[in-house]
Amino acid sequence: MASLQTLLKKRAKHAAFLIFACAIAWTLSAIEANRSILPVLSSSQTFPTFSGELKVWIFDIGQGDSILIQAPTGEELLVDGGPDAAVLGKLGAVLPPTDRTIDSLLLTHPHADHSIGLIHVLDRYQVGTVYETGAMVKSDAYRSLEAAIMTETSPRIVPITGDHIALGAVDITIIFPSTNLDNTLPKDPNDTSITLLVKYGETTILLTGDAGIAEEKLFGPLAGDIDILKAGHHGSRTSSSAAFLDVVKPEFAIISCGVDNDYGHPHPEIVERFKVRGTKMFRTDLDHDVLIRSTGGEPTVEAHPLPF
Repeated sequence: MASLQTLLKKRAKHAAFLIFACAIAWTLSAIEANRSILPVLSSSQTFPTFSGELKVWIFDIGQGDSILIQAPTGEELLVDGGPDAAVLGKLGAVLPPTDRTIDSLLLTHPHADHSIGLIHVLDRYQVGTVYETGAMVKSDAYRSLEAAIMTETSPRIVPITGDHIALGAVDITIIFPSTNLDNTLPKDPNDTSITLLVKYGETTILLTGDAGIAEEKLFGPLAGDIDILKAGHHGSRTSSSAAFLDVVKPEFAIISCGVDNDYGHPHPEIVERFKVRGTKMFRTDLDHDVLIRSTGGEPTVEAHPLPF
């Protein structure tokens, strides 16, 4: 009896295996015969990647630079802070009243007209990450900023060419400097400015800090044809060379400078250089705060003065 039961169990297992094998074979045959009904991803097929609006504010903070990048997904990058605490009023007008966090700060170079405002930002806001070249200057403002960064205990990153900062679907590529300048004392810190190429869909924005003509020769080809240029060094003749503009071909140029500043910025030849190329200019001394908007296509640029 025991041997008969064992034999029956073996036959049952064998039959089950045959049924399973037949089912697999039939399924594969059906798939092959009806392959055309399966979803096929062609190389030309695209999917929506960009949704929401990118906002880039070039703040009117006098003779200096401060730029806030707001990604559609809510991340923020503050590039430079201007020469004083005025940036706090600008941030308070743009960010929700209860928002006391900023994802990232980036100091293009350590001159006071770009750095002092960041000291106040670090005191008021909780900051996620701090980016800087590490190039130093011998000044009280710079020492105060470095002390504020250490107090905040935010991660500190020294980016170089090819590094990326991702804000959701917004890609920010570092295209200058090409070497790590941490703990160096450059002859001219302007020429160490971190230069950013901001891309969102078809929109391209180039932020050059105070980089000069020699540096433009290096990063201009990396940027290529762009939509919007934040003109280097507040519209000084030390930047925005004719050769550089012929490479990047901006449709818009934004000049950050103070009313009746002591340097005569923007210099007349730079203004003329943009005019002859049909580049539409915005100036913070005349237009006040400037707002760039993009949903991933062609960007818009508008004067958008804030109440503070």
